[in-house]
Amino acid sequence: PLLFFLLFFFLPLLLFLFAQDVCSLGACYPPSGDLLLGRSQRLQASSTCGLMGSEVYCTPYQQRRMKCCPCDSRNPDSQLAHTVQDVLSTAGPDRWWQSRKGVSPVTLQLDLGNLFQLDNLVLSFKGPRPSALVIEKTEDGGRTWQPAVYMATDCHRAFPGVSTTTPLTLDQTYCYTLPPTGGNPYQDHTVWKTHTTEEKKTNNRILSKENVPRLPGRALSQFYALKEMRVMGRCMCHGHAHRCLPETHNNLASNGIQVNPQCDCQHNTAGVNCERCADLYNDLPWRPAEEDHTHTCKRCECNNHAQRCRFDPVVFEASGRTSGGVCENCMHHTTGPKCDRCAAGYQPNPRSPPVIVAGCVCSADGTVNGSGCEDVTGSCRCKANVDGPRCERCKSGFYGLNGADPLGCSKCSCSPDGSLSDVCDPVTGQCLCRPHFHGRTCNTCAKGFWKPIGSTHCKACGCDATNSLSDACDQSSGQCQCRPGFGGRTCAGCADGAFGDPLIGCQLCRCNLEGTIPEVCDKLTGACQCRPGVTGTRCDSCGRERCSSFPDCPSCPSCFFTLDAQMQNLSSVLNGLSVGFPAPPGGSGDPGNFGPRIHALESSLNRIRNSIHLPPDTLNVLMSLSGTFNTIKDAYKESKDAANKVDATKDTVQQSADVREDALNLRNQVQLPNIRDLNKLNHSMASGPNLTPVAKQVCGSLRSEPCTPLQCDGGDFCPPEGTPPCEKGKKCIGALPLSKWAMTDAQDVKERLDRLTQKIREADRTNQVRDSAGKLNNRVKKARHELEGDLTDTRNVVKELKDFLSGRIHQHQCIEGSLAIFQYF
Repeated sequence: PLLFFLLFFFLPLLLFLFAQDVCSLGACYPPSGDLLLGRSQRLQASSTCGLMGSEVYCTPYQQRRMKCCPCDSRNPDSQLAHTVQDVLSTAGPDRWWQSRKGVSPVTLQLDLGNLFQLDNLVLSFKGPRPSALVIEKTEDGGRTWQPAVYMATDCHRAFPGVSTTTPLTLDQTYCYTLPPTGGNPYQDHTVWKTHTTEEKKTNNRILSKENVPRLPGRALSQFYALKEMRVMGRCMCHGHAHRCLPETHNNLASNGIQVNPQCDCQHNTAGVNCERCADLYNDLPWRPAEEDHTHTCKRCECNNHAQRCRFDPVVFEASGRTSGGVCENCMHHTTGPKCDRCAAGYQPNPRSPPVIVAGCVCSADGTVNGSGCEDVTGSCRCKANVDGPRCERCKSGFYGLNGADPLGCSKCSCSPDGSLSDVCDPVTGQCLCRPHFHGRTCNTCAKGFWKPIGSTHCKACGCDATNSLSDACDQSSGQCQCRPGFGGRTCAGCADGAFGDPLIGCQLCRCNLEGTIPEVCDKLTGACQCRPGVTGTRCDSCGRERCSSFPDCPSCPSCFFTLDAQMQNLSSVLNGLSVGFPAPPGGSGDPGNFGPRIHALESSLNRIRNSIHLPPDTLNVLMSLSGTFNTIKDAYKESKDAANKVDATKDTVQQSADVREDALNLRNQVQLPNIRDLNKLNHSMASGPNLTPVAKQVCGSLRSEPCTPLQCDGGDFCPPEGTPPCEKGKKCIGALPLSKWAMTDAQDVKERLDRLTQKIREADRTNQVRDSAGKLNNRVKKARHELEGDLTDTRNVVKELKDFLSGRIHQHQCIEGSLAIFQYF
């Protein structure tokens, strides 16, 4: 019993070790399994009974009777349901799929989704079996179908012209002859189709070609029913794998799958179906394995300077069909189809191969056409704007060494107004700015300064510290950002639409906004500032030469200007007449008081008009002139009233001016020292410290603009989150990217070491199993020797017993000895 137990325990281990080595002898294949298990949702039927409601089916029962049963598949879990998922081997007893009555042909379609190798097809029919079937395949998602195998009881009648001989290639089809159904077509039948050749299918369907047979004299139902369907196969590995890998991700849809599509590829192959060579094993063309040849993919000779290669048929033929691998993405500054040459500007290090070091000290970006050293002199040929013994820096007045630039460097573009010279930083192009200028080319004023048009210097914004939101202003106009209620360029005055002293209180302009300019009124006096064509103290009427259509005030027609010229001529004449008039009665009154004189002129005019008969036109002109005099008189009266009001406010204005002057003196005493200190601080912070070089060294920043405490405009200071890490083989700048790259490289090395450790552990376990198997073999041999000795003793005892029984002398002692021997045995 111990011997059988040890054999039972170690036999699976011995079989496992044999499976590991079987792929080294030739083609190896995974074990076969049921492809339907876990893929029930990919199985479809063109017809299923009871999906729309209950249906009754009648079949023969015994000899002369008939049995009728319902089918209701609206609830797939019901005992009366017969869906296509019931054909799985795991569906349980008394479960089967059934088609609708009288429907023919009927199709069962299975979409495997991947490439598999089919071995056997088992169809267990419950009741009528179709006399002809076709198994079709598609490899384009069902757009086109090709027959794979025909099956029929009578192939020549069902499929005329189709051969019944098993084909030698996968592209040929044939008809497989089914056994006859016998006298009762409703009895259960099983179709077992074994494929003797490899058939690659991704989508299959079974199509019944003939109707269910009828039995005479009975009204039986015509339908198809299938108790079980098994599609036995394995993952398609082209002979390069002995097992299919299980799913590694948690996919609910893949639960229960018995055969997965991913192969555990051997022979240095890769891919889901081992359909290609691994990345670094393309020195020979890929081929499927054969029974006596593995066709193992061969490693490319890349001298440990590449991690992948490709197969080139031209190189393969040129080498006499011995090597066709071309290395890709050569590392360590190597190049060539086998990474066996140094890249331009590099030479091999004879002391420590295969490490490659820079053999030429010339800068590839600064030399002509990226060339190396001169063959004879060893000197470097610099581009036009490049300087230095190794062509490693830009000339004075140039910046930005770039290999793609045919001149090597770009000319500094420093602003003549804002920079101290035309020389800039040779790396970033930053110019040396004058005080209050900033930017890479020193073309803009610093915060708190602005540059008037035509000026070459930046002026302080001078924003009122109390009335403005900040000390910054517009770069071109110098306008400060004022707080509500304040206005002017420096926010020291009242806001637009108000006048007066903001320290005392601003007053709203008493003007018509439709007739004024945006400033509305004068900030000091409050006088309304009318727009062209508008007049009046409040800018609420149209001016001379404008039609009275406020606020538009369009220009008058041309006839107005003719009449206006005539009126001005008459005014000149009247002025001349008024000089000769005597002084008004009452003595020498106010010479500016023209009221009495105007009345006197009116009386004289009436007398003249009564004594002289003027033409009607002249009379009308005089009447119009009289109206003009009345207007002048009214305007004079309003002007005099306004002058009186102004005289009354002279004392108040003088007091306000005195208060304003005291406030300004006080502000100058306190503010001017503060302004000088702020200007010194801004000047010192405008040029340093510059954090841009530190950012390049720490986090690999691509920023070229300087970053000082006063000004740090531009893009991100460091690369933002989500920036791809530095890739292998590329130049990394900055401590942070280098550390991340080193961390990634260390993690990669750790994972490789873990895999190597796992392989070592597996090798140790294999050695332990091999030792255990050897010990078991020795014990088996020892037991065998002992058993052979016991059998020899037994044969001798039997021979002695026979001799004893056949002899003439019967001694009692011999009989007792023989019995003792048998009892012992």
